[in-house]
Amino acid sequence: MILKAIPDRTNKVQAPEPIQPKQRLGPRSKVMAAYRERRAQTLDYAQKTTDDLRSRVGDSPLGPLDAYQWLLFTAAHNERHLGQIREVKADPHFPK
Repeated sequence: MILKAIPDRTNKVQAPEPIQPKQRLGPRSKVMAAYRERRAQTLDYAQKTTDDLRSRVGDSPLGPLDAYQWLLFTAAHNERHLGQIREVKADPHFPK
């Protein structure tokens, strides 16, 4: 369900207020550096954790998810944003 529902752009949704970005990161280089740092932390956790991913549970917009589901959610969320980028770039008014 996570891998199908989250990237689906059929229904446009606004992130819940508590998880909406509160600040702009600035230039693309800064945004990409922050993204890479957070991605490295996620990969590090996924690769090095000795915990049972199913035993760690946290709240999400979909309800409680275990760590395994959160990793899937993260990947699907990236796909959703890629879809948004593709839509913006496909707009005829997007600069060439």
